[in-house]
Amino acid sequence: MTFLFKPLKILLITSLLIGEKPYRGAEYRTSNTYQYGRFEVRMKSAMGSGIVSSFFTIRDFWANGLSNTVHWREIDFESLGKYTDKFQTNIISAYENHHEQLHTLMYNPHAGFHTYAFEWTPDYIDFFIDGYLIRHEASDYIGSFNTGQKIMMNIWQPIWEDWVGVFDESSLPIYAFYDWVKYYSYTPGSGHYGTDNNFSFEWQDEFNYFNQNRWEKATHTWSANNAQFVQENAVIQGGYLILCLTDNSSSGYMGDPLSNHSITNYVDSEGLIVYPNPFNNSVSISFEIPNSKRVNLSIFDMKGRNIRQMNLGVLGSGLHKVLWDGKNDFGNELPSGIYMAVLEVGGKANIQKISLVK
Repeated sequence: MTFLFKPLKILLITSLLIGEKPYRGAEYRTSNTYQYGRFEVRMKSAMGSGIVSSFFTIRDFWANGLSNTVHWREIDFESLGKYTDKFQTNIISAYENHHEQLHTLMYNPHAGFHTYAFEWTPDYIDFFIDGYLIRHEASDYIGSFNTGQKIMMNIWQPIWEDWVGVFDESSLPIYAFYDWVKYYSYTPGSGHYGTDNNFSFEWQDEFNYFNQNRWEKATHTWSANNAQFVQENAVIQGGYLILCLTDNSSSGYMGDPLSNHSITNYVDSEGLIVYPNPFNNSVSISFEIPNSKRVNLSIFDMKGRNIRQMNLGVLGSGLHKVLWDGKNDFGNELPSGIYMAVLEVGGKANIQKISLVK
């Protein structure tokens, strides 16, 4: 599906405020450009209707005074926070030439860290998630991607509800987490990584500090973005880049210190009731929500693997109960052990331990 709004995104980029924006977002981008290669990120995308968090490359044609009608080139991983089982890829080859695809996943991408990568060569662009090829593009327009692009990551709040869903500002602050970024140059015939070993490792940033020789923090916005990018919302903490979406009176990361273990990104919830616990055949997971929200329930094992995904859709206010039969997504019975129930409501998540005894 092609959305005609995205040309506005680039056309109206400015370093000045277009009126006062209701929210503050963040963008992190390289100072240098890169032509061809394999681009990788390990990220935990932001969850919530109305939110986009991303990893992409783009030709900064506007900085050189070039027209987006002809010179716009962009390669995207775009996480639409309203989906708990989908991720979007996009290749933009000119002002009105968007090649978007929405990919259905077997898990909630916002519930933990995953590795996203794309290979850009003169002949094709391939997209990968956790090492699996999800999209191959070798159309004629790929040949027009022949100039360098900057690597970028951002979090923002688009105005288009038909694309990203209705935004609930009560879910703020919202964060996207980036563990590392890697770049491999395109070296056909002499590489050691990627498809046909055609790529060679160049650098990796693990976000232990703000490397000002490599990265810049953006301070612009555009008319279709309800968030103003501010430097304070691109935070380096605990070995992560954290891109923050806040209201316009606050900024920065206000959460708890992070761990590489995806489960520990959540906090215990007194409102998540599990009974009986321990359980044998089935367990009741009860929770109460104050108003209508999109709800997702995931079960993790102690290795951080998402073994059961229950997308509950939009639920009304009040008390709700879900039964879990102790099986994984494939209907297989799980062994005795400790599991984690992760309840995600309106962009926020809570966790409760469950003991399965056979």
